[in-house]
Amino acid sequence: MKALVLYRSHYGNTRRVAEAIAERLAAKGHAVVVQDVRRRLPGLTDVDVTFNGAPTRIKRAGRPSMGVLRKLKRRGFARLLAIYDTCGAIPTDPQELEKAKDWLIPGAAGRMQQAAKEIGLNVYPDTLRCEVVGIKGPLAENALGKAVAFADAVAAEAGKAR
Repeated sequence: MKALVLYRSHYGNTRRVAEAIAERLAAKGHAVVVQDVRRRLPGLTDVDVTFNGAPTRIKRAGRPSMGVLRKLKRRGFARLLAIYDTCGAIPTDPQELEKAKDWLIPGAAGRMQQAAKEIGLNVYPDTLRCEVVGIKGPLAENALGKAVAFADAVAAEAGKAR
């Protein structure tokens, strides 16, 4: 299987998640290309799964991360697309969550997933959300473990479609 792991990162946190996904896939014997969404997309004919990730900033994903979805569609990518993001800590206290939810939910991942579905991409049903401590990071303690588990789940689904 060949995977393309795209990311947009401002402080390095989303890039670290992308690298964790890529390292896991490579360790399982898959070919992986990792790159920033602002770079030109490589050829997609032999790509079985694409991951697209961005930080949640001002409630959403940035233009490059949203724009790459349209580029994938224009280039005929019909294989599996998995979406992930990094975001501020999601409060567990219901009152605090209510105050913060407009900024964190659905976040970059939710908005990218919705946009990808609307344009007809084949979207993996779950998203990965990795929390960041503070504005600039670091990633929360369990974030990279979540990324590895997500990579495994998406790869298993992509393998079924082959």
